[in-house]
Amino acid sequence: MKKIYHNIKHLVPWMIAAAIFFYLFWQYPPKKVWESLAYVNIPAFLSFSLIYFFLLYFLDAWSIKDLMKRFGYAATLGGLLLGRGVTYLVMIVNYPASQAAFAYYLRRKYNTPIFRALGIFLFIVFVDLLWIITLAFIGSSLQDYNIGGIDLKRTIQIVALITYSGAAIWMMFWKMMPKKIDGHGFIRSVLRKIKERDIFQIFSQAGISDYVRIAITRAPIHMAIIFYMYIVLQTFDVSCPIIRILGNVPVVFMIGTLPITPGGLGTTNAAMVELLSPYITSPLFESGRISPREMLFAITILWMATNYVIKAIVGTILMKRVSKNLFKPTLELPQEIAEKEATHMHGNI
Repeated sequence: MKKIYHNIKHLVPWMIAAAIFFYLFWQYPPKKVWESLAYVNIPAFLSFSLIYFFLLYFLDAWSIKDLMKRFGYAATLGGLLLGRGVTYLVMIVNYPASQAAFAYYLRRKYNTPIFRALGIFLFIVFVDLLWIITLAFIGSSLQDYNIGGIDLKRTIQIVALITYSGAAIWMMFWKMMPKKIDGHGFIRSVLRKIKERDIFQIFSQAGISDYVRIAITRAPIHMAIIFYMYIVLQTFDVSCPIIRILGNVPVVFMIGTLPITPGGLGTTNAAMVELLSPYITSPLFESGRISPREMLFAITILWMATNYVIKAIVGTILMKRVSKNLFKPTLELPQEIAEKEATHMHGNI
């Protein structure tokens, strides 16, 4: 029964993604999408895609290395690049499973306790989430949003306020709570369980300087994620004011982090089309053959597909350079538990 539930749990997000794409292709016929793709400058697009991928790949591994060193776990940059690259193969279809596989790799390669590795990943995701919310909050201040009668600007600002409050409470909890929580009662029991979970022990050791440090090391990643669309649009002879990029792309990625579909499939495509299409211009639109929405949808599909293909190629190549056994579950922690403990915040980072 547990296995069936486990399979359904992983299948549902893909079904939702399929439903979203069905709707999008119903709105924007495949023929129009294909026509839009004919206008891409292939050498420029592929060159930028590769630069973008390897830049984020390197920065991601480097930030993990820096955080591991801070908490007393040594690892080489080359080893982390190798392990992270191989897990890209799994990340394409199952993000938590890729995190679990990476944790198993670090356990065997560098003797890093599995829960500490997962805790380090969680710490990074925590800071990444704050970055995404902050950038979306800044973006929301640059323009008004009203989609389907919903004041998206106010919604984003409320989400940001709740997130900041929650983050502050979380950080204070680890600094102000005693090492041992005695007594009875529901609240004390819950707090004790949180305090005793191995995956959260990184937070008990972290100070404000650690949050600032990882935020700085992750900053180039988030800046690249925002500005990538500005350059990608140029490869299709499409322009968009930079202020609109700053105002909308962070919101798109905030939506993409929601654990609705794998890696934001469908949700980011729909959000990008809805939010950015009113502001893009191109000589191609004047003829009426291609609409801004059709073009933008085609761009998001090609960008996402290219990113996945590069990940698959890199993962396949690196898999030949390392033993697969390094990524297999250990006896101390079954894969199902490791996946359950791993972070489930999706996205395309």
